[in-house]
Amino acid sequence: MPPTVKLALQGSLEDWLEFQLAAQTDRPGGAVVDVGAYHGDFAARLLARFPERFTAAVLVEPNPENQAEIRRRLGNDGRFHLVSAACDTKAGTREFNCAGPSYTGSLLTYTDTQGQPVQRLTVPCVTLDEQLHRLQLLDHARLLKIDTQGHDLAVLRGATETLRRSHPWIVVELIYAPLYQSQARPEEIAVWLAQLGYVMAAHFNEYYNEAGFLAWADACFVPAASRGPVTEQFCARPTFQAAADAGSGLLGKIRKEYKRWLSHGRH
Repeated sequence: MPPTVKLALQGSLEDWLEFQLAAQTDRPGGAVVDVGAYHGDFAARLLARFPERFTAAVLVEPNPENQAEIRRRLGNDGRFHLVSAACDTKAGTREFNCAGPSYTGSLLTYTDTQGQPVQRLTVPCVTLDEQLHRLQLLDHARLLKIDTQGHDLAVLRGATETLRRSHPWIVVELIYAPLYQSQARPEEIAVWLAQLGYVMAAHFNEYYNEAGFLAWADACFVPAASRGPVTEQFCARPTFQAAADAGSGLLGKIRKEYKRWLSHGRH
């Protein structure tokens, strides 16, 4: 196996994605779509690294605090389109819940807030298909990242036309621990995407609870045709090194902060 592949497996999910994107030469001029964009760092990193492949970014963020930070950081860059709303299976308004750090906000209700007060806001909701159609990007989504705290499958269902027409790579959070009421199960997400011809290509940023059971992780799904050929050369991801390096990526840092918040709330 080439050393570059092993290096990509040792780093963060963002490192692995950059390795894969650097090897691609087709479909330039597309868009990164980031649902649950937080401060916009994920999309900003990819546009800086691949300016020809990604010429636009759609940042969907319902939290006003995070929206203000996106405007401060990226408001003068015309490549970034901020959508001040949440994504759902249909347009309308919903109650948005946030307890503790602003990246934990969700349209779903927490199962345990660790003693933190819950701020509730009424926010507009859009479907990703409708929003990308308005921006004339329905056929140009190349990478879709979703981090909506248990609501990811609903976001995907509202993006069915985008997936069928653009076939973007998908980064999605898989939550194994019961953190939010009615949260999507990882197997539900995998089965639903398989029906659209997607397969899981990578699994990073794994976190476990105090009993040693899997709590959450990030996965990348790709169209089956994008998956590399099956060969006789395989290598194990160096788990301990990967765990040490996981904080080098944005998603890994957020997971570490979330884990510290949950741990602090129990003491």
